[in-house]
Amino acid sequence: MPAILLTNDDGIQAPGLAALEKHIEDLGDLWVVAPDSERSACSRSVTLNRPLRVNQLGHQRFAVDGTPADCVLLAFRSLMPEPPDVVISGINNGLNVGEDLDYSGTVGGAAEGALQGARISLAVSVEAWSKPERLKDAASFSRLLIEKLRVVQIPADCYLNVNFPAVPTRRIRWTRQGNHLEKGAVVVADDPRGKRYYWIAERPDEIDPPEETDRGALRRGYISLSLLTLDRNWHGEWDPPHLWDDGYTEETL
Repeated sequence: MPAILLTNDDGIQAPGLAALEKHIEDLGDLWVVAPDSERSACSRSVTLNRPLRVNQLGHQRFAVDGTPADCVLLAFRSLMPEPPDVVISGINNGLNVGEDLDYSGTVGGAAEGALQGARISLAVSVEAWSKPERLKDAASFSRLLIEKLRVVQIPADCYLNVNFPAVPTRRIRWTRQGNHLEKGAVVVADDPRGKRYYWIAERPDEIDPPEETDRGALRRGYISLSLLTLDRNWHGEWDPPHLWDDGYTEETL
C-alpha cells in the first residue's frame, strides 16, 4: 500500500485538509504532517534558527510549529518509517496562480515533496472555501488524479499545480504559469500611538489573462493543471555580455 503524505499552509485544522483526508484515506497509508497554524505566503522556506516542535494529534497525524516545507522534510526524514510515494499540499483557501507560485506555502509544500523524491506531488487550491461543494469537488478530483498518475511517469523533478474556479465545472485545461502584470500597493499609515506601519496589499487581477495560462483558464471556468519543475535554469537562447573584455576569463566545459 503506497504511503501518502498530506500537508498545507492553512493549518492542520483547515477544512481543505479535512476534505482531502476524507476523500483519499483509503487510497494508501495516509499520514498528515501540517503546520499548527496558518503559514500562508511562506514559499518553500525552512526553519533553521530554532528547533521545531511536533505535537502528535492522533494516529499518523502531526502538527508542526513550522512551514509546509518543514513538515515535508520532517515527514521524509524522521516521522514516517518510509518516504511517501505521494505528497498532496492543500486544499488551499484561495488560488495559487501566476507569480503567486513564488510566494505560496501550498506550492512550496508540493515542491519540497518533489525535491525529496515523491513520485507524485500535487499542490491543490480552490478559489474560496465559501462553498463547501467546491472543496468536495477538489478533493474528489485530487483522488481521481492520483489514481491516474499512478500509471503515468511524471517527468523527474516535476510536480503539479491544480486550481479550481469558484463555479462548478468538469472541464479541465493544461496550462502554463501566467504572469501578473498589475502592481499591488503598499498601505502606509500611523497606528493610534503615532507609529508608522506598512501593509502590503494584494495585487488586482489581470483584466484579460491569456487563456493558455492558469489564471486565464480559471477566468473561463476551467480547472487549471500546470506541470511545474524544480529546474530554474533558462533553456532558451541568450547572448550574454562579454565579461572577458573587462579582464575576466571564461571557461567552458
